Amino acid sequence: MAAKNKVWSGRIAGEVSPLMERFSRSVESDFLMWREDIAVNRIWAEALAEIGIFSTGELRSVLDGLDKIAAEMAANVFMFEAADEDIHVAIERRLTEICGETGARIHTGRSRNDQVATDARLFLKRRSADWLCEITHLQETLLRMAKAQTRVILPGYTHWQQAQPILLSHYLLAIFWGVDRTIDRLQNYLHQIDLCPLGCGALAGSAFPVDRQRIAQKLGFREASPNSIDATGDRDFCSELLFIIATFFTLLSRVAAEMQIWNTLEFSFIEFSDAFATGSSMMPQKKNPDAMELIRGKSAAAIAAANQLLILQKGLPLTYNRDLQEDKKITFAQLEEVILATAVFREALSGARFNAEQMEKALEPGLLATDLADYLVKKGMPFRKAHEVIGKIVQHSIAEKLELTDFALEQFKKFSDLFTEDVFEILKFSSSIAQRNVPGGTAEKAVREQIVRAEKNLQK
Repeated sequence: MAAKNKVWSGRIAGEVSPLMERFSRSVESDFLMWREDIAVNRIWAEALAEIGIFSTGELRSVLDGLDKIAAEMAANVFMFEAADEDIHVAIERRLTEICGETGARIHTGRSRNDQVATDARLFLKRRSADWLCEITHLQETLLRMAKAQTRVILPGYTHWQQAQPILLSHYLLAIFWGVDRTIDRLQNYLHQIDLCPLGCGALAGSAFPVDRQRIAQKLGFREASPNSIDATGDRDFCSELLFIIATFFTLLSRVAAEMQIWNTLEFSFIEFSDAFATGSSMMPQKKNPDAMELIRGKSAAAIAAANQLLILQKGLPLTYNRDLQEDKKITFAQLEEVILATAVFREALSGARFNAEQMEKALEPGLLATDLADYLVKKGMPFRKAHEVIGKIVQHSIAEKLELTDFALEQFKKFSDLFTEDVFEILKFSSSIAQRNVPGGTAEKAVREQIVRAEKNLQK
């Protein structure tokens, strides 16, 4: 392909290697920004008309040409050419075909550097807002499920050992609050990204007196970026989003790992619908929780992507470098992946069936050991001493093959005279739950208070 076909052909006289053309093209990934690039071109053309670069008739011609290109893009009939390095060059080339020399003046006073940065911010604003909607739907689902499970008790685990009894609703709300932190991060991100680079040129600002603040407002930004070097070379807005995505994927991955174990025959706490499970190509009896496994697997790519973009920028100077062409390929792919994963997780979870009977059967009396220690503390024994006493009781129960709920009062008294008949009132899972009636606790009253707080968060 002859160099004269390139937007930078005035400086480079030789022909471009076809291999280099393939290597440097990004249109396959930045094609997603065509709507944003059309919008940026429209607003820039209007700004140029305001300072006399376009006459009223020329502006109308350019805007009509952009409308035609948008229609071609929407109908998927836009014809890309080999010389189209990226979506920006492709649209400018087509505009020049439609409008002639008038279209060629669209690039006056700007660089692809500020154009790309503006397009990317607009795209990420739009798709991040779409993700925010998906996350909100997930929260609504979790809250609805929590309201329906306020009396289901199951073992709570630490180190994958039974620890203390909890309400299923309390567990579901734990996911809700983890998701809520993502919403906080994303809302803050949408504020941070809301700066417009257009008019910054390559790095030093535009030589034409365009009204950057007006341009920013017309494009839907809160204000124009304050420094042209920072605006064109900054990719914090990609790195920060990738961190938010990776953190969210990590949360989903942890829940998915637990759900996968809950789905085993040995646990049988949950069964996923056929719509979000698969069978085995060899073993006819298998029903695999593939949605959870895929979410866990895809989290690895999200974590790697956040790291990849930071490493990409680590040695770069503050201004634009071609390395940054990789930012969109990385960031856009992960944003699309997390939007899909959020929807899959929500639907897989909402369509699953919790086995309350199996959860109750899994409750081991050893879960009440902490309640016994708390009982002695309330009778006046220091906690460390109470912990030691109950530890010995547990050892004895194991040696004698007795459950804590099988002990007679005389057996308890061998370990402490503080035990009285009222000890049996606490040796119930429902009593253990009810005692934890503090803000954030698993008692039904505390959980219902959590639900009210969660509803207020959603209303915001």
